[in-house]
Amino acid sequence: MQALVVYNKFSGKSKIVKQIDYICQRLKTKYEIVETFASTGPNSIREYVIQNAMNYDLVVAAGGDGSINEVVNGLMMIRARPTLAYVPTGTCNDTGRTLGLKRGLRKTMNIILDENKAFLDVNQINGQYFIYGLAAGNLTDVSYAADYKLKKSFGKFAYYFETVRSFSKDKTIHIDIVADGKLFSGKYFLFLATNSRYLASIKLHRKKRIYLNEGKLYVTLIRKTNRFINTIDFALFMLLGERYTHNIEHFEAKNMVITSKTAIPYNTDGESIPKLSRIEVTVLPEQIEMIVSKRVLKRHFN
Repeated sequence: MQALVVYNKFSGKSKIVKQIDYICQRLKTKYEIVETFASTGPNSIREYVIQNAMNYDLVVAAGGDGSINEVVNGLMMIRARPTLAYVPTGTCNDTGRTLGLKRGLRKTMNIILDENKAFLDVNQINGQYFIYGLAAGNLTDVSYAADYKLKKSFGKFAYYFETVRSFSKDKTIHIDIVADGKLFSGKYFLFLATNSRYLASIKLHRKKRIYLNEGKLYVTLIRKTNRFINTIDFALFMLLGERYTHNIEHFEAKNMVITSKTAIPYNTDGESIPKLSRIEVTVLPEQIEMIVSKRVLKRHFN
């Protein structure tokens, strides 16, 4: 069997560079051939996966949420998809937390070598793919607007600094959403669609258990009022989850078409995409076989 390790050497304070040898040594206890590829720039991981992933039984993505997003976008472009594993080394690692993966490298490698596998939903947006989150409006540029040097020095607290700074900017969006035949329209402080159990390292509280292969996204819309009230709305949503409904609409959707009179920026898995005035979002059930922890396999897969 053969394994490929792809990694972003700038992720997680660049610690991953020192960890690659250990990752490869552990994989060689089960895989005859283990090869590596280091990112050389934006989308380089995606392109390498498209060209080479079909030659391997396992692809290990090491890096932050953006790195695994690149791998997923590469895998979705090929038919013979290998199993995907993830070594979270980024700052927030919402994907890793959702999959039950530990920040400790030894524990993460133990999970990968245990090979508890499940097929994960993948979400499509205008020909691109994401696995855990889509957002627009206020706060949605925090993950990539945060200064690299701050992230390297202060970790996830750099995102909190950027969040506080972003409250001084008004990025209200006026959108129309048709979700599974239902219409939602108005001015919104924040649009968020996710199947993750975490956002910016904070656990989201849902009314019911989230399954990662149930073919739906959980959508939250915070209606625009004023900056002070909306800041409180956002804070209480992060604290209380779907139990908090003041100025907020919560619903589930398998397919959404979102339109706006002017093009607006979106964020997928913590990465920005070009401004768009129309997007179609579709949940594609059980597309990629992924290694997850035993606990997550039992609690969050049907």
